[in-house]
Amino acid sequence: MRYQNKAQLIQSLVTPEDVVLDVGFSGQGVRHCDAAWPHALLKARAKEVYGLDVQLDSAFVDNPYYVQASAEDFSLPVQFDVIFAGDLIEHLSNPGLFLASCKRHLKPSGRLILTTPNTFNLFNIAEKLTKPEPTVNRDHTCYFNSKTMRTLLAKNDMAPVEMSYMYMLDTYFKESLKKRFLNGIYFLLSRMTDKFLETLVVVAVPHKNV
Repeated sequence: MRYQNKAQLIQSLVTPEDVVLDVGFSGQGVRHCDAAWPHALLKARAKEVYGLDVQLDSAFVDNPYYVQASAEDFSLPVQFDVIFAGDLIEHLSNPGLFLASCKRHLKPSGRLILTTPNTFNLFNIAEKLTKPEPTVNRDHTCYFNSKTMRTLLAKNDMAPVEMSYMYMLDTYFKESLKKRFLNGIYFLLSRMTDKFLETLVVVAVPHKNV
């Protein structure tokens, strides 16, 4: 399965009957007024949506559906059908603690949906050829690919039921000639294989549910 954007991902993986926790909902690189904000997309799709973040804007402080807490150690009086974490896990100091907190809050049939940058996307590989290290968000603590993600899940008694990718790039960006050239190669490679796409998508469940 390949997703074109988070809107398609949410439409495909979340149902109107789901009670959802969106971990790190306030970040995700999109302004709250943007129609593409994943939290708004979740609210439009699911039955109920809760939000958790290490910092809350004043608009969410007194709302019982929103909690200020660390993704690595949270406790809520609710069990969820879906825990969604968009581009979060690569920011954490202890991703295993995050998975443990998620497991405690999933219903018996619940699932964790997360996205994270794919270590071996084409742009990282191209930059590694010309720089000591690829450009990376200064708040990222680690890289993931499908192999390391499977290992992390297994160490935390979880298993992937889907491991796929998301293609989000518009090949007509008005950028440098070098970047447009790479965009073109990326577009062509994406027609042959998903393994160089920029975003990894993981759906995981506790081992007992596999």
